[in-house]
Amino acid sequence: MKKTALIILFLSFSFALSATTLSLTAAGSAIAASDDFDDEEEDSEDESGEESEESEKEPEPAEEDEFLKSSKPARAEEDEFLKSSKPAEKDEFFQKSDKSIYADPEEDDFVVEKREKGVKHQYKSPDICKVSAATYLYTEASVQSKKLFELYKGDDLEVIEESGEFYKVKFLGKEGWVPREDVRLEKWHTYRISLELVGGAGSGKGDFNNFDVIGSFALRMNVAIIQDLVIGIEGRGLSLDHDSLYAGGGLMLRYYIHGLRTKKTRSAITASAGYIGGVEKLSGSLVSYKVFGGPYVNTSLDYFFRVWEYIVIGVGGEFQYSKFYGSAASFNLEKEFYQGGAHLSLMFNVMR
Repeated sequence: MKKTALIILFLSFSFALSATTLSLTAAGSAIAASDDFDDEEEDSEDESGEESEESEKEPEPAEEDEFLKSSKPARAEEDEFLKSSKPAEKDEFFQKSDKSIYADPEEDDFVVEKREKGVKHQYKSPDICKVSAATYLYTEASVQSKKLFELYKGDDLEVIEESGEFYKVKFLGKEGWVPREDVRLEKWHTYRISLELVGGAGSGKGDFNNFDVIGSFALRMNVAIIQDLVIGIEGRGLSLDHDSLYAGGGLMLRYYIHGLRTKKTRSAITASAGYIGGVEKLSGSLVSYKVFGGPYVNTSLDYFFRVWEYIVIGVGGEFQYSKFYGSAASFNLEKEFYQGGAHLSLMFNVMR
């Protein structure tokens, strides 16, 4: 047993010694390899330093290449291609398009709805009516229909259309109907029939010498053919002095000037013509009276203002020419005169 234990101990020691020897040998080899790598790095650094020094030196000028000597840049004026080529003409597309390259809206097939050519849209401010008595805004042109709003006196309504005894209006974004009798239209409307009273004064010259102031009066009944054209009949009176009064009548024509107007006003040119006559006191050895009569022509320029739906007042200037004829027992008389002055007028709208 002792011999066997000694043999095992000896073998274990031998194995341990051989393993130690191998590990020392491997470590020495690794150290030697690292030393060789460091030497190689130092050699490469030396070589790179030498190459950088050589690169810093200026290179010697290269000899001129014979090919470069022989080849010279060609001038533009000697280039045959440039001589033969002409400037390009303007593009036909841009020649045809004078103002815009976009399609004409009137000829564009992609337009959903086309307008009438040449017709321009102009904005027109809506007509306004004012509530004159508390009422309601109805859904239909009937007081039996549903009520949308309660309307108070003084409310302004935008008029859309007229139908019988109702106006279709717009109020607070809603459209409805309101009775005509409960609102007052805030715009000028030439009524179908109206009565007009005119009175003024002026002065003039002529064969009548016994007056200083001429009084001119007229009473008219006007009939509207269209909104801007009115015809009528008139009775006219002239007062030349305290003893003479001439009266007559004729026809009247009035045109409301289109450009001189607002929603409540109109400017108008009026012309009338007729026959007028009267009694004139003749002075002489015997005081006598003679009847004179003859034609007259009157023209005036008037400005009218709508006070209420049924009342219009006006102011204007007029000019009148008259030619009177008369005769006495022993001689004939013929007198003429012209006069100018100003007048006021009051018009009552009777029938719409």
